[in-house]
Amino acid sequence: MASTTIPSPLLSLPAELRLQIYSYILDSSSQTSHLLSQHCGYNSWISPPMSHTCSLIRNETLPLYYTTQTFIYDLRSPLDEGVQCLTKALDWMRENGVTMKELQFKHVNKGILSMQELRKWTETFIEYADVLPSPKDINFCPQGLQYRRFAAKAAVVLKSLVGFSVGINKSIIGSGEEKELEQWIAAFLEKTEEGRDVLRGVKVAEEFVRGFGAAAGGEVQGINVLRWALMSGGMIEGLKHGGYA
Repeated sequence: MASTTIPSPLLSLPAELRLQIYSYILDSSSQTSHLLSQHCGYNSWISPPMSHTCSLIRNETLPLYYTTQTFIYDLRSPLDEGVQCLTKALDWMRENGVTMKELQFKHVNKGILSMQELRKWTETFIEYADVLPSPKDINFCPQGLQYRRFAAKAAVVLKSLVGFSVGINKSIIGSGEEKELEQWIAAFLEKTEEGRDVLRGVKVAEEFVRGFGAAAGGEVQGINVLRWALMSGGMIEGLKHGGYA
């Protein structure tokens, strides 16, 4: 039986003209930010409807889509599932040869409670520098938080670590030199007021977690209580003295 498939007129156009048409369509929807973590539990990633028509259009539109849209990631602690969702998306982008135009992290207070977390975010920025936006296009938003001063300082610090990571050799990841990297991060943050305040706050947070763990049977419970306090707006007095509130 003869095929009844009718070729799309779009595919008969020169590639340059097709790209101009795609760009026009995507630019018209670029005012909307996309929540990247929304699709992390699925095998299909955020993509424009036109990319689902055929493989040629998909291959042509995906790079354009990610370089014209703004994506938002709901930041969580990188010591649990908070970084896995992001790295899964970044792995997919690397495999498909696409990079993002702009990435915004929100709720930054949930992912900066220890030196381990600062190091883990730095390692993520180092590992995925080839698919992440340029440092100037990665932002951290203290969105919807009661204690904006705390969130603003955390945002400044995380933003600075994106730039800091550019100068770090990728070979340090998994090399067993985690403590050395933490020392580099601390020395870097000591150069700014926001960095010093966050380091003091991190020290207070770590002491709280250790103390809670000793009293109530585990540091995991301590970090969960502290994170709950930050999320609910009930800022712990120790963090106030640490310069966060």
